[in-house]
Amino acid sequence: MLFRFLFSLLLAFGVAAQTPVADKAFTVEFGADGVDGSLRARFSREGAGLVWLQAKDHYVTVAAKKKAEHGPGDWLLLTANGQDHALRLVNTSPVALPVDPAMALWNAETTADSVRFWLPLGNGLVLEKLLRHDPKNRGLQFELAVKNEAGDAGQPLVLQLLGPVPAETAGGFFSTAHAIAAPREGDSKFTSPASGASALEVDPRQLSFAGSTSRFFAAFLAPKDDAARSVLTRFDVDPMPLQEDGDSGTLARASTRVRFGLSLPVPAQGQETRVAFDYYFGPKSYRVFDTLSDPLRYQPILDVDLNSPCCGIDVPGGRPMAKLLLWLLGIFHDFLGNWGLAIITLTILVRGLLAPLNFRMQKQMRAYSARMAKLKPKLDELKTRFADDKAGYQQAMIQFQREHKLIPPIGGCLPIFLTMPVYIGLFTALRTAYDLRQQPFVSWITDLSVADHLLTLPFWPGALNLLPLLWIGLMVWMTFRQPLPTDPQQRSTMQIMRFMPLMFGVMLYQYASGLTVYMVTSILWSLVESTITKKILGPIDPNVAAMTPTPI
Repeated sequence: MLFRFLFSLLLAFGVAAQTPVADKAFTVEFGADGVDGSLRARFSREGAGLVWLQAKDHYVTVAAKKKAEHGPGDWLLLTANGQDHALRLVNTSPVALPVDPAMALWNAETTADSVRFWLPLGNGLVLEKLLRHDPKNRGLQFELAVKNEAGDAGQPLVLQLLGPVPAETAGGFFSTAHAIAAPREGDSKFTSPASGASALEVDPRQLSFAGSTSRFFAAFLAPKDDAARSVLTRFDVDPMPLQEDGDSGTLARASTRVRFGLSLPVPAQGQETRVAFDYYFGPKSYRVFDTLSDPLRYQPILDVDLNSPCCGIDVPGGRPMAKLLLWLLGIFHDFLGNWGLAIITLTILVRGLLAPLNFRMQKQMRAYSARMAKLKPKLDELKTRFADDKAGYQQAMIQFQREHKLIPPIGGCLPIFLTMPVYIGLFTALRTAYDLRQQPFVSWITDLSVADHLLTLPFWPGALNLLPLLWIGLMVWMTFRQPLPTDPQQRSTMQIMRFMPLMFGVMLYQYASGLTVYMVTSILWSLVESTITKKILGPIDPNVAAMTPTPI
């Protein structure tokens, strides 16, 4: 009874019970199922490494999320490092240590919210790693220390800390893995695995954070103070893993690993050098970042994700537009309670604001069409006169256009140029929009971050996705409603353009249903808008039909 009383008293005063670990590998759980920032981790005493890490507040599928009770098979895998454990220290000094920290069997003990490793190096020095659960900041507080118990204060210990490899199970358009090192001030600097092994160019003394990301999640190391920054020397990047991991579903070279260079000063006897970091394991989301102690620290990674879509295409205004759209989507979601309805509302808002401009441009095109119809006999006469003289025909046409002031209204293309940043903005935003992950819309659309899987097919492409097919059908119908120009060259071009929706539909067939909800809503708006415009202004002349693109 007395022992129980003293034990309870120690817990009441915040002194956690320490449990020595005898097994080579062991699993710990930090926090309860469904609680923000809760983690489940597997550690190895060999190298004091992190084998894998699960988020107990995120789930692998929508079906797993809906379960009344959850187990290890339901929780989302954040990082799986295989035999090459994360948070392992590797000696990179030209001087060999008596004990190799990467291969040695460290001592370990656990408490309810921490894991502590320590390793005597055999030269009077002791290395220590302490990882303490930090649910508020969705990660771990990470302390690294070198204690001098009976050694000499000589050269510093030169080591590398292996960062985690975020688990990535999606490829193609969804593969958005980056390594990033962000300074406290200025733009983020990052490298991707496509560039191969390289170094992140940022001054360690100015580091805000560095780490790796997958599509929705990230693992970032952030120094707590200047003392921690002072031991950092460089940041190397490897594409990982080198081979596909069938157990975790991680694709080869789908993610990145950052190796943190360290130079730990050896203190005088009886003293220690201790540095502290924060390790963030969580979503890439403005809303999630707003809940952290430092809401602005990790936002540069979102600037990187929203910088441009795949294939390196960069549209002016794309990144700020993507940020604005995410902000507006959040507002509409808070009001409507459904991300699909928020996307539809945003689409209607944008297209509605552009409707007066589009109507004006259509009116100008019809006025130009009427003038062209009156001058058509003179144009035909020029073609006949210069039938065998192309150079003479071009000069005559230039003179004819000057004489009659025939300048096509370039504003006819303005609506499509104005909606392009919106389209590209949504394209980039929905690639990595964590807020859409496992969010339902209606009926069979249970996750707006993936394709709408209506039926499973026993043949390629493996699934019947309805929304892309609906968009293709509506787009083809709309293009076939437009009359073909009488000019042979324009007619040939227009005939080819009629089949462009098929190409885009195939490219985006497996894309997030959130984007295809936008695309279908936008094309439905275009059909209604074109019908109303046609009733008010009348049909457009076929000779200029190819000059009036429809906003996306």
